[in-house]
Amino acid sequence: MTDAETRAGGPPVTGAPDGGARALVVVPPVAAPGPDVGDDPMRYERWLAAEDARRRVPAGEAGDLLVALVTVVRQPDATLLQRLARSLVEQSHRRWVLVAAGVGDGADVVRQVAALRPRAARRRLLVVPNGPAVSDGEAGWSGLAAARAAGAGAVMVVGQHDVLAPGALAALVGPMAAGADVVYGDEDTVSGTGAHHHPRLKPDWSPELLLSTDYVGRPALVSAAVLGAVTAGGAAAGSAWEYDLLLRATDHPRRVHHVAGVLVHRGMGPAVPPGSGETLDECPGARDARQAVVAALDRRHEPGHVDPGPTPGTHRVQRRVARHPLVSVVIPFRDGAPLLRRCVESVLRTTDAGVVDILLVDNASREPETAAVVGVLSKTPGVRVVEDPRPFNWAAINNSAAQQVAGDLLLFLNDDVEARHPGWLTAMVAHAVRREVGAVGARLVYPGGELQHAGVVIGLGGAAGHVLRGLPGDRSGYLDQAVVARDVSAVTGACLLTRRSCFDEVGGFDEAFALDLNDIDYCLRLRAAGYTTVVTPLAELVHDESPTRGSSGNIDSILAFLERWETQLRTGDPYLNRNLTRLDGSCALRDADEERRWDQWRASVTALQTT
Repeated sequence: MTDAETRAGGPPVTGAPDGGARALVVVPPVAAPGPDVGDDPMRYERWLAAEDARRRVPAGEAGDLLVALVTVVRQPDATLLQRLARSLVEQSHRRWVLVAAGVGDGADVVRQVAALRPRAARRRLLVVPNGPAVSDGEAGWSGLAAARAAGAGAVMVVGQHDVLAPGALAALVGPMAAGADVVYGDEDTVSGTGAHHHPRLKPDWSPELLLSTDYVGRPALVSAAVLGAVTAGGAAAGSAWEYDLLLRATDHPRRVHHVAGVLVHRGMGPAVPPGSGETLDECPGARDARQAVVAALDRRHEPGHVDPGPTPGTHRVQRRVARHPLVSVVIPFRDGAPLLRRCVESVLRTTDAGVVDILLVDNASREPETAAVVGVLSKTPGVRVVEDPRPFNWAAINNSAAQQVAGDLLLFLNDDVEARHPGWLTAMVAHAVRREVGAVGARLVYPGGELQHAGVVIGLGGAAGHVLRGLPGDRSGYLDQAVVARDVSAVTGACLLTRRSCFDEVGGFDEAFALDLNDIDYCLRLRAAGYTTVVTPLAELVHDESPTRGSSGNIDSILAFLERWETQLRTGDPYLNRNLTRLDGSCALRDADEERRWDQWRASVTALQTT
């Protein structure tokens, strides 16, 4: 893609220096995205009330699957348990059992839960007593075993402080009845006054994100068949036993389904005890969670190490690369000598000798300064220069260059990208060599530190866009998207690493997308071929995004992209919750008229082609 990083949003206009129609996009100064869904509590409360009303269905059987809800009860609170029980009794799906795995004084647990109201809850209650020395993980697994013994077809973990939203069980059971192995939904936190906050409107299934943080959380419905196939974690998982359960349940490829709706309201969780001297990353829960990830990597035969992430509850997973394959770096350029020199020298300075070779592709440069810089760079070991003076076609230039290099891995890099810290390439390679991964992108920031790229969302602002673009560098973004490794629909061609075998399998970049959307199209074709695309913040580079060709969206490219991918654009990006806006990258709630506004944009692009 061109340096402009245009994603075909904004009002289209006619006119282009090369004679083609373009949708001019005036790139404003970098601005932080607007408030996300959690920053507008009043609007969220109104939306939640409407969603609850929509999900309510007449009382009756919503399926014959017996669901066991397992809760660990260490210090029973009758008020909280009754609130949970009431939300269960009001579910339209009637086939459920509440399994209370007690810890401590067994008689006290039995006494508290046996007094549950309404009476219908008591008839569906199973108490599993455990001794006072039992950990929450051991108690939880005892509850899961009791649930299976009771004939449950699926299990889910709840807290005694949780409340299920209307229709939650039916919403979860439906996909499982259709064949899913694991089903999860969205959640928020409810305060003692009943106010809802911290909404977690999650992406669809992202196994890489689950290693980075327990984004699935609650509710998560696991089929009894899957539960029976996994090894119990128990005490080894400590306080992170729920997270460990989800990691074990998804060790092998599963049919995982996400219900985009807030189905559980969680009570306030325990905080680090005041004066304990422990930070959130040092507390036992954080250590247990990291150990659960380490154990998952071991089970999956993916050696590596896990460090605390940049925010509480996140992890930085660095897989070990047994043999660093040769990476061929392709950098097209036309003049812009200072940028080119800085880019090449930064790559050589931050990578080990012998792991990269660099091919510079000169697309008809004219400036004497460029000739001087190219003359110097061409004498640098590991750097080669070729000429490709054709009319600029990003896809064709990179396809041709890929045939002239020897690396098993291909890194397509813009000439205005600068690497400032060692280790970035190894972090990308660790993903690129995984057989399920087709493309890898980096976290790109502007020179001032603001976020430029942490993954592309299709349909954002038109055809595609960068979520959270402009986010200040010291902020992690909604659901930590700006600072964790995760699966995404696409990454920018400004820094895109891919295996040559994948590149050849899908035919490289489609040269019909001469100027725009070629990188997005490539990632989507990889996904259609069964590969995933990953972005890793362990690779952070500076991207000037100071284009030498202007900021424009080629109308032919946009229309070709829409012809090929419009169904997917209308369905929505799986890695951005369908209840979040695609008008911009803020992760605010979706507006009611967004589909109409997208249709207007679609029509304006079509109209421009005919003018």
